[in-house]
Amino acid sequence: MKIKKSKFAGAIVSTILSLALLTGCGSTSAEIPSNSNSNESSSSESLLRYAMESSPKGLFSPLLSNTTYDNNINNLVYSPLILLDENNDFKPGLAEKYAFSSDNLTLTFNLRKDVKWHDGEDFTADDVAFTFTSVADPKYTGSRFNEISKVVGAQDYHDGKADSISGIKVIDKYTISFTYSKVYAPALSNFSQRGIIPKHIWSKVDISEWDKQSDLLNKPIGTGPFKLNDFKPDQYVELIKNDNYFGGKPKIDKFIFKVTNTETELSELAKGDLDIVELSSAKEADLKTLKDAGIKIEEKPSANYQFMTMNSNREFFKDKKVRQAITYAINRKGIVDSLLGERGQVINTPISLAGWAYPQSGLNNYDYNIDKAKSLLKEAGWTDNNGVLEKNGKKFEVDLMVPTGNKVREQSAPIIQQNLKDVGITVNISTMDVASAMAKTKGQGDYDMGLLGFTLEVDPGDADRYWSSSIANGSQFNFSNFINTQSDELIEKAVSTIDRNERKEFYSKWGQLINDEVPYVFLYSPNALRAHNPKLQGYKYSAYAVFPDVQNWEISK
Repeated sequence: MKIKKSKFAGAIVSTILSLALLTGCGSTSAEIPSNSNSNESSSSESLLRYAMESSPKGLFSPLLSNTTYDNNINNLVYSPLILLDENNDFKPGLAEKYAFSSDNLTLTFNLRKDVKWHDGEDFTADDVAFTFTSVADPKYTGSRFNEISKVVGAQDYHDGKADSISGIKVIDKYTISFTYSKVYAPALSNFSQRGIIPKHIWSKVDISEWDKQSDLLNKPIGTGPFKLNDFKPDQYVELIKNDNYFGGKPKIDKFIFKVTNTETELSELAKGDLDIVELSSAKEADLKTLKDAGIKIEEKPSANYQFMTMNSNREFFKDKKVRQAITYAINRKGIVDSLLGERGQVINTPISLAGWAYPQSGLNNYDYNIDKAKSLLKEAGWTDNNGVLEKNGKKFEVDLMVPTGNKVREQSAPIIQQNLKDVGITVNISTMDVASAMAKTKGQGDYDMGLLGFTLEVDPGDADRYWSSSIANGSQFNFSNFINTQSDELIEKAVSTIDRNERKEFYSKWGQLINDEVPYVFLYSPNALRAHNPKLQGYKYSAYAVFPDVQNWEISK
């Protein structure tokens, strides 16, 4: 497609991005479509390029993906029963109507009758039943069982004690109900987070082998606004529009996720080689220059947060005083100020700052305090031997796992290393790709400490997925292998009432407990900054809805 280069491109490149251009970082050997490439034969084709910090793993299934990068693709290829709008409110998705029974135990969905899978097959209630029955299957290798575990019969099916889930009933071709054993407040939120998969494709494969089906995963069939056309690992993912999307035919013909280098992505935006860039950090002067040159900048609260997990199976971290000391020793506010340009906030518990449940009081802020850190370490039995901590003849020396791809996270590692050296802890940094890092968190964990990031859901009711004692030493999402019965009880109480004020009280107590136990060092939550092509119309996003109404986005001529 041939589109005239933006008149502001030269200004940005020459003023703030010349160094990035000189480095030549982030180039790839594959030919990635560009709005500035000449191609007269496709002059009417609309193309959008979205910067991606790291490559997806290729788990293009909403039941298997475990990274933001794979999830981004899945959010466009698949559709959930309920959608979120830019205000994080629910609206109809594959279900045109939904309602709870008078006792709030049964949730019934009336499905749309005009939906086709990308291969032309009809979407029906059988697909919905298959999707949620699959996540409870004993042979299922993913991590979504918690989303359906409270449905009547789900646990028995998961444990191999039943042949089906009695609480899931297909009433007719386009009606399905889910009955819960007791009130479960996050039900709607869970259904808004999970895309539906096609029964006619995945029922032919043994569920224990799903994650090995590269052919099916690389050519996924969904009902979403876009279809996956091409995937080049470490380079790009190309999606093409779904003309039959139930929400309306997309105005963008091709949606390309380009794996970029954070040092050069703004120059690519300026040159017309990218249309949307998620800014992990930006200086005020740079933002002003971008705005002055015509680039659109938007900033909103983020649902993402970064943390440093400490593997509780390692002897170093079994003592709460040690974990608290490490938190005091890290200058988290300094990281936010220096690396995020103050465009973020220190977070002290794993509840979204952009949500409704974050505790308003009762949290220890763990302000940077070397003396306090040293005092706690001494109380825990560690002694200073010429600047190096020792206990029972063993030095306090640990490895810090750092996944690549997130510039701020990578830059925070040496700061943390130095901060901990200042209190006598030796830290060895080990960098690796995201997939390798995630693999090391499985089971009991093949790591000491690790820098990771995650997205907090719109409803904190999924906390058991990450913090339940029952999944310690088994699920890769309870990264620290945290076990605490009081935590389990508070999580359970918080999802067993639909009264928002009661839930908030339980989550406040739970947040305070986690804040005291510090299984992670909660680092920061960056603001969500987006820089985008001013010709991009209809673009919107929120902390939880990354691509709301994406079918209405368009590049103006």
